[in-house]
Amino acid sequence: MTLTRREKETALRHAGIAIRPYPKLDPALARADPLEADRFLIMAGSAWEHEVDRLYLQMRQKRETEQYAEEVRQFASLCNAQGIHAALTELNARVPHRYTAVYRLRDMKLSNIELVDKRGEVRPEFLAEVPLTSSFCQYVLRDGVFLTSDSSQDDRLNGHPYKGVMVAYHGVPILDAEGKLFGSLCHFDVVEQPLSDEEFGRLQAFARALAQYVA
Repeated sequence: MTLTRREKETALRHAGIAIRPYPKLDPALARADPLEADRFLIMAGSAWEHEVDRLYLQMRQKRETEQYAEEVRQFASLCNAQGIHAALTELNARVPHRYTAVYRLRDMKLSNIELVDKRGEVRPEFLAEVPLTSSFCQYVLRDGVFLTSDSSQDDRLNGHPYKGVMVAYHGVPILDAEGKLFGSLCHFDVVEQPLSDEEFGRLQAFARALAQYVA
């Protein structure tokens, strides 16, 4: 569920996180230069909204880290002992989706570096490398998350070549060890599949844990 900024602000205040007041316009500036006053309100308001988004994301990540701390440790331990593929296999077993994968962004292309298929089939060529503009991952990298249980019914994907072809897609970004965008971690399927809030939180927590293993 996507919250409005007012709802995010309320959640932050309830959590005891300080938020600076929404910027107010100096009446003298409004009288002296209306255009400059409008410019100020737009820039200051935008900066305030971005700050609320940043604080809310930090709060959610902290809560998710605490909620899934033990599972993240187990995930990291499995990555160390048996590799990313083994860890993704366990993650994939928790969801109904056929595929769970890690993609790396490079030169406007998404290259698959790990893929788990419940059916155990050889990875099809069309999943090996995908142009960024043809993938659902582009929305993950742009917006920080992309979730659709049935792309054929998702108006956000109107005109997209894979709408109704790749039907279920739930993805989150992966940052590398330096905090730079690496790629995405995603569950997907060619049929409609749901993803619970709990599993979405787990997907996000594990994506953060992957940073030290994907570089």
